Amino acid sequence: MKSLIALLFLVFAFNSCSSKFYSKKDYSFYNQNFELDKESLLKTNGIYVLDSVWSQSSTEIPMEKNIKKVCYIFYKTGQSNMIISEKEDDLDYKQFVLNDFNRSKNNKNVGTLFQGYYKLKNNKIVIEKVNTSLRRFNYSYGYLENEKLIIVKPNSLQGEGNFEDKYFLDTYKEIYTFIPVEDLDSILPYW
Repeated sequence: MKSLIALLFLVFAFNSCSSKFYSKKDYSFYNQNFELDKESLLKTNGIYVLDSVWSQSSTEIPMEKNIKKVCYIFYKTGQSNMIISEKEDDLDYKQFVLNDFNRSKNNKNVGTLFQGYYKLKNNKIVIEKVNTSLRRFNYSYGYLENEKLIIVKPNSLQGEGNFEDKYFLDTYKEIYTFIPVEDLDSILPYW
């Protein structure tokens, strides 16, 4: 009996420490029939690149001082991906996306922490991603205006992706500018 209890304890301990790989059906935002409305302000023929960060307690911080390049990609089928990479001055954005895509597709154990799904309501957007270390979904809340994506509440464990005004405050902003990328539709998400 003691050995059975010890075995069960080891199985439980191993299971709680092992990685979980999420599939599209684990995401509450996954919708097999999702189609982006043609009138949507969200653009899928390019990427949104982080330009600046602003908070109520500080002035706007331009991203030239940042050593990382942060970008969002959105697909017409409801998927999203945030890519973080070393900053380069003359970055070929299509190659940047392809490199990240191929790196994670060819090695399922690598992936990114930032693949997910999005929902839109008017000009508001909620992005659902997985925090693998916490084994919880987190949500980034924002809105779209003038070819910009403005995230006002990044990586929150609150709200479960609901479009409630309390998650769309103007006390913090990550401002991403849209940059068109030719033939980006040829890179189809596999998640």
